[in-house]
Amino acid sequence: MNFRSKVLGTVLGGAIALMAASPVMAASIDARDMLKTFNSVVLNSFTVQSGGHVHGRTFVGNDLTSVGDLNLDQVENTTLNGLSGTLFVGDDILVPANQSKLLKGNAQVGDNVSGNFQTNNGTLSSGVSGIPVTEVLQAFESLSQELAGFASTGGTAHLSDNNDLRFTSAAGADNVAVFNLTAAEFNSTFGNGNPATYKGVTATAGVTTIINVAGTNLTYNANGAGAINPSVIFNFYEAETLFIGNNLSTSVLAPFANMSITKDLKGTVVAEDLTLSAQIVGPLYDGNIPPTTVVPVPAAAYLLLTGIAAIGGMAARRRKA
Repeated sequence: MNFRSKVLGTVLGGAIALMAASPVMAASIDARDMLKTFNSVVLNSFTVQSGGHVHGRTFVGNDLTSVGDLNLDQVENTTLNGLSGTLFVGDDILVPANQSKLLKGNAQVGDNVSGNFQTNNGTLSSGVSGIPVTEVLQAFESLSQELAGFASTGGTAHLSDNNDLRFTSAAGADNVAVFNLTAAEFNSTFGNGNPATYKGVTATAGVTTIINVAGTNLTYNANGAGAINPSVIFNFYEAETLFIGNNLSTSVLAPFANMSITKDLKGTVVAEDLTLSAQIVGPLYDGNIPPTTVVPVPAAAYLLLTGIAAIGGMAARRRKA
């Protein structure tokens, strides 16, 4: 075997080994699709306290500590990076007292299960490789920052009357309406503890509404959950802490926040860390957000593949000469 063939074989072998050893990294994670598929996406640690329940599919990047039940609506398995389940946990499931149940579907667990965790209508698998923890985190952090860069489309935020807090959407390109609120605007109207009433978003059918909220420490404590509109999402793109202390019927994207939910939320929830003592229920988010947010094949694999192509090209040129 000549030198050129040896080099080509080495590079090709390295590329194959890298991709075979890292199946997770070859996966493409679409954050928009997960918003429409999962009730809760927790990028780090999820604590389900007494009274806490999730009615649909759940993804947890690190540990799930639970004394509550999951998938109460008994939705079917979905596929994530080739794994089938309704619950995906990157590290451990910990049940400190009594028991916790997954009512339907498979549980895919990256490490161990400690305590009395039950799957009623599915399988429980521990030590599972391939749960795309880093890829999911990157996809949602990227999506949140992308949405934060969207310019306001000129709708009306009715925030002056505490008895009638609401938004009237005006769609821009791609049928997307955008509002941009400061932390002061949000906290003073939705989180001030006064008997404010949130009535939701009015939008033409088919319009996706994004409400970007700046600020690191935010509270939602208004009365009234708001009219249900699955195409509306609050994007707390800077939040480090987020407290939801009253009912809310809107999906929430807060991938950098330590979130606490003490009243029922109807929609999809994304947080860095989440403590839940209420219920997360449907309907799931169904808005249409451009552009696609996908985590690609890693750069290292591309470099190896590029090297293969370059060596192949050199060989072809030499044969031609």
